Amino acid sequence: MDLTGRHLGKYELLERVGKGGMAYVYKAYQPTVDRFVAVKVLHSHLAEDGDFLERFKREAKGLGSLRHPHIVNVIDFDVDDGWYYMVMDFIEGETLETVLDRRGRLPVDEALRLTATLADALAYAHENGRIHRDIKPGNVIFADAAQRQPVLTDFGLTRLLDNATITISGTIAGTPAYMSPEAAQGLKTDARSDIYSLGVMLYEMVTGRRPYLGETPLSVIMKLVTEPLPPALSLNPDLPLAVDEILAKAMAKLPEDRYQQAAELRTAVATVSNEPYETKITAAQTAVQPETPIVQKKPDTVKRSMLPWLLGGGALLVVLVVGLVLWSGNRTAAEADTAVATADAAENALPAGSLRFAEPDGNNLRRYTLSLDEVPAPPDGLHYELWFDFANQSEPENVAELLVENGRVTYADVLVDSLASTVTGVQISLEPDGAANAAISDNVPFRGTVQPDAGLAEIELFPTNP
Repeated sequence: MDLTGRHLGKYELLERVGKGGMAYVYKAYQPTVDRFVAVKVLHSHLAEDGDFLERFKREAKGLGSLRHPHIVNVIDFDVDDGWYYMVMDFIEGETLETVLDRRGRLPVDEALRLTATLADALAYAHENGRIHRDIKPGNVIFADAAQRQPVLTDFGLTRLLDNATITISGTIAGTPAYMSPEAAQGLKTDARSDIYSLGVMLYEMVTGRRPYLGETPLSVIMKLVTEPLPPALSLNPDLPLAVDEILAKAMAKLPEDRYQQAAELRTAVATVSNEPYETKITAAQTAVQPETPIVQKKPDTVKRSMLPWLLGGGALLVVLVVGLVLWSGNRTAAEADTAVATADAAENALPAGSLRFAEPDGNNLRRYTLSLDEVPAPPDGLHYELWFDFANQSEPENVAELLVENGRVTYADVLVDSLASTVTGVQISLEPDGAANAAISDNVPFRGTVQPDAGLAEIELFPTNP
């Protein structure tokens, strides 16, 4: 449901600017103090779970106590008409992810300065008992057009789902490139996991690529857990040796071999850098800001052509049509075409992937994992969206935007058990970029239905045009 235009407490929701596995994010206006804020509204199924809400309230209260110029401020938490929401400062600026996608490798001094600044923010948070657990370029927003004032967002919210987006019944979901080895294996994480992830970001900033690459999330996980760190000097021969040594220590496989505190990493980086890191956002820097929302879209992955797939499917269809026409000369061309299309869909279509539900856990939540292979990149201007069909709803409910990486889609989240039990099907549609419509389009490339014999254990998804 899109809440654009309505009020939640004293906040007027102006537009939906982002969404994730836990909440929708809206740009909102607070007229009492004449300012814009970001409002994170919990998904309705999470708001039905009492235990989760208590954890969310505690986390919001803890985050609200953090006051650092490079950590986004949480300024309110409340509920209105059953909608639970968290209110934060609204920052208009590019994410580090967008900057790296546009600029590629950064100058070494600029990368070191940004790293020292973020390490200072982490040191402050860790000293106050807060671990981020999801350090990545997409969670760093620049509060200034000169890109000298990074701000960390989504602090500590990952653990509210008990790392559901990272490890679910042994399945890795999402992009694991910035995970520490212990996080990737579903082990206990602490401040040293944040240090590892910040090291990955520094590695990417000074080399122009992530340290471990693979065609699937699992292949990346296997590499970062088992393979030695590729020396940054092999990708950037002009890199100072001291920076390569910093990366090796920050990204050590074992937490005890890394910097034990973010302050140690900050000091090491600041010692090498020719630019001091900054801890204050000036009025002059915040006066000029690009017109981009607080939550940026992830950059498109490399587009894969659908032409070979379409030509291959068309050739097979022609062969079948000709065979049927020769076999039954008295059938009309239209009847033969319909018969072939029906036979092809019924007998030759193979599932593109599945959505699997786990058994309810102690919090009465059902974890689920979506996995699809050989998914064409969406056409320009479109993206994939995940929808659930529920027995007690006439229209499907939007769940999340899906990203295609190397022809593969993975996504994981949780549902309250009572709600999961009413799921009757899954749909993946193509939707226009930037659209805020709550209704599903007619363009549904993948669809799956709960089968009586399998139930919620596994829902196979088939291409609608095999």
